[in-house]
Amino acid sequence: MGYSQKSINEYKKRKYYTVGVALPIECKQAVQDAASARGVSVAKLFAQIVGRELGLELSLDGSLPGVKSDQPTD
Repeated sequence: MGYSQKSINEYKKRKYYTVGVALPIECKQAVQDAASARGVSVAKLFAQIVGRELGLELSLDGSLPGVKSDQPTD
């Protein structure tokens, strides 16, 4: 049996800081192209940029913090 949507939403509210970003519409394609070129979503692109700028370990792919994607997680 899976988790209810309510429990998923509550978990995300407790564990994640959600940020809304407003950019000029003229930037939309450039941002989407930059994310696509890196093979990531726009949300992950922003998280990577913020993480790099602030020296934070951010992960949106379910991997363990501090573990590089080419390292085994077990």
